[in-house]
Amino acid sequence: MAIAADVSRVEKKFVLTTAVAENLFAKLRQILPGDDYSGYNPYYVRSLYFDSFKNDDYWDKVAGIELRKKIRIRVYNAEKSVIKLEVKQKEGENQRKRSLTIAHDEALDMINGNVDFLLKREDSIAQDIYYIFKTELYQPKCIVQYKRRAFAIPTNNIRITFDSEITSSEGHFDLFDSFPGVVYPVESKNVVILEVKYNHFLLSYIKDALQMCDAVESAYSKYVTARMFSLG
Repeated sequence: MAIAADVSRVEKKFVLTTAVAENLFAKLRQILPGDDYSGYNPYYVRSLYFDSFKNDDYWDKVAGIELRKKIRIRVYNAEKSVIKLEVKQKEGENQRKRSLTIAHDEALDMINGNVDFLLKREDSIAQDIYYIFKTELYQPKCIVQYKRRAFAIPTNNIRITFDSEITSSEGHFDLFDSFPGVVYPVESKNVVILEVKYNHFLLSYIKDALQMCDAVESAYSKYVTARMFSLG
């Protein structure tokens, strides 16, 4: 059975060096629990991004358009057990993420350009994605993969993630392939992307811990950075 979710929360991103990230991770580990998926251990996130025929989502982000979106299928460790179809929409300071679990064969249908299965779903997200794909001629554009370590706190749905080893592949879109075509590094090995996500407000003791790294907030986008090689 498909499960739909609709959440809106603040998301802040920071670009760190590996040394700073490791130091901060070690400090946070003393006061925060690991996430439900893998505890303190790393795992791999792989996302297939879709965009319009003219790459409107890419160019909206580059131009800094306030109301913008991105659509992706996301899997973890290239496994078929949990497959999420997601729409992320920037709404002021908040990011709204609507997601729907889909089956392996449905993911393959989308990769091959068939989204008719969405018409059978009652969830509004399914209907919205179907309309977007049909009217704006959405196509698969690139796969982005990275290693993630994360902390999760139930209060205010706080989640802190450290993403590294970011790679991408364009032209080969099999999410479940152990080696998804020709991959290339998106960032150097010395770059870690810190993301801090929460509802309402960030707990003061966590805010104090994060301020130790003296990082500057960034508008970083893995999707845009991955496609800059081909789109400029």
